[in-house]
Order: sequence, then C-alpha cells, then structure tokens
Amino acid sequence: MRKEGAELTKTRRITMIAMMISLATVFHWLESLIPIPTPVPGYRLGLSNIVGLIALYKLGSKEMIEVNLMRVLLASLLNSTIFSYVFWMSLAGVTLSTLCAILVKKVSGLSLIGISVLSAVMHCVGQIGVAILFYDQLMMAAILPYLLFMSIPTGIGTGFIAQLVLKRLK
Repeated sequence: MRKEGAELTKTRRITMIAMMISLATVFHWLESLIPIPTPVPGYRLGLSNIVGLIALYKLGSKEMIEVNLMRVLLASLLNSTIFSYVFWMSLAGVTLSTLCAILVKKVSGLSLIGISVLSAVMHCVGQIGVAILFYDQLMMAAILPYLLFMSIPTGIGTGFIAQLVLKRLK
C-alpha cells in the first residue's frame, strides 16, 4: 500500500506520462475541429497546454518537455504535417512556451495562471519567428500584436482549468 505523499513508482510515472501525452494529442486534434472566428487564421485555444502545465506541476520539468514534444510529434504524424512548416511552427511555439514556463516557475513567485499567460505569449512569439524565417517576410510580425492580445484570455483560461485539475488530483 502506498503512503500518502509517497513518490510515484517508476511504472506509475511512465503510465501517467503516456496518458498525458495521449490526452494532449487528443486535445490538439479536437481543438482543430473548433472554428474560432479571429483575424488570424489557424488560431487555437491551446487546450493541450493544460496537460503540459499539469505535467509541470504534478511531475516536473523533464516530464513537461516530454509531454509537449511528443504531443507535437504525434499530432504532426496524425495530421500528415510532419516536417512541414506547420510542424516547425508548432515545435518552435511549444519549445519556447515550455522553456518559458519552466524558467518562470523556477525563478518567480508567479501563479500558475500567470505562467500560463506568459507561456501562451511565448508560444505565439515562437510561431511568428518561424513564420518569418520560412516566408522570409518580416511583415509576418504584423500579426503578432493580435496573437499576443488573444493569448492573454486563452492563457488565463488554460491556466485556470489546469489549476482546477491539479486541485482535484491532490
């Protein structure tokens, strides 16, 4: 019998990571089915980021990286976008947002919701950076203010949901 507060066994930890990767991949796919009327085509709510935040707070930095990177890889394989510009934009966004979340959690007293907002903002910055490189057009940065503005409420929403789930998991 496991004592309350005892560390997760290796098998249980691996199982939890695998379930989180699966859930994040399903969220990523489901989110693509939700039409969002915005001035920026392809904008998403970031529902799969909820799972990444839960991984960070429940398991740790390494696990958040695993969940987020595997989600991008699996979703790209399932959508047949592997190694396309969509894949690279997604990878850049998730890498920058993940590193930001990990760093900010370690060095600041910012709340989960604050970290989620910063993470959403950095995701947009990463994606636009890759878009500028791919299209060799600095003007792609013109949509960044729209993305940053829209990332604030979505970051608040995903952070709030992650916070609720973490309370239930305790």
